[in-house]
Amino acid sequence: MPPPAAYKDWRYTAKALVVDRRAVRYSLAFYRQRGDWYDEIRYDSHERKRGRDVPAPHFHMKLRSGHKDSVDEAIEDIKAIIDNYLHKLEEAIR
Repeated sequence: MPPPAAYKDWRYTAKALVVDRRAVRYSLAFYRQRGDWYDEIRYDSHERKRGRDVPAPHFHMKLRSGHKDSVDEAIEDIKAIIDNYLHKLEEAIR
């Protein structure tokens, strides 16, 4: 496999199943190291269900955050993400 490519302070890999010069299934993983933690943004075109690949394009994001002192604080932070950023993310990943 080729070495990871880079974009700004992120490294990334792309895996694809190619049939007749066309990518029919693929997975992309962007990651960056922050101390002992890795932030990650992934895109997968399919999911594995009952041993078969099923089209299900989706993103995963895992970003380091500070410790939340309470469940209520974490809930409010997630609500703020939904209110302020989710629409922009959805537009970007259409």
